[in-house]
Amino acid sequence: MSEDQTVPKEPLSVRERGKQRRRIRIKETARTVFLELGYEAATTREIADRADVSQGTLFAYAPTKSELLLMIINDDLEVLRADKFGSDALTRPLIDILMDFAKRDMDYWAQYPEMARQARREVGVVLLGRPSGPEAVRYAAWKPTLLNALAAIVREKQGAGFLRSAVSAELVSELWWAIYNQNLHNWLMSDQPNVAQGLSQLRNLLQLAIAGIQPFSATTLPTAH
Repeated sequence: MSEDQTVPKEPLSVRERGKQRRRIRIKETARTVFLELGYEAATTREIADRADVSQGTLFAYAPTKSELLLMIINDDLEVLRADKFGSDALTRPLIDILMDFAKRDMDYWAQYPEMARQARREVGVVLLGRPSGPEAVRYAAWKPTLLNALAAIVREKQGAGFLRSAVSAELVSELWWAIYNQNLHNWLMSDQPNVAQGLSQLRNLLQLAIAGIQPFSATTLPTAH
């Protein structure tokens, strides 16, 4: 078999297709209920009734309300962040790569600010090392995934001379995460998060950080690669 050929996937069985459709129905019903009633007021019984399943069936897909919330967000992020920071990292300025990522994220979170706040509270349990469900663990896994992807981009740019090679790529990634995560937290705390304002604040912070890791002379301002 040649390298460009792929093994076709086995078609799902009738049973598996039924489970897949049921999962989607439960997930989208939960999204509707969370948006209509708010996370705190929503109940798993209400979600199960509207999805036309028993609570036992619902719990087979998500054992708690928080796991149900995170299942919605995780599935959305799998699509939203499919290419992480993009495939053209070396040819684009680092600030543009990071801001494009932030805009996609913030456009999404602006649709569901209450769900976003609750998700961040839930993932805090994982980071503290307390027992958590699979969806909470899945959500928390985004941090190392993104840090590793960004570190690889930084190393490429260091090799091309766009960034100082003496700076640890992993440290640069951690700095980005600290800035992005705190900015996102502050932005989500407003009653109606404004994407343009959040992005403007983030760009100012990132430009300052990137200027500190670029090679430039005392008489030449750095370009944002």
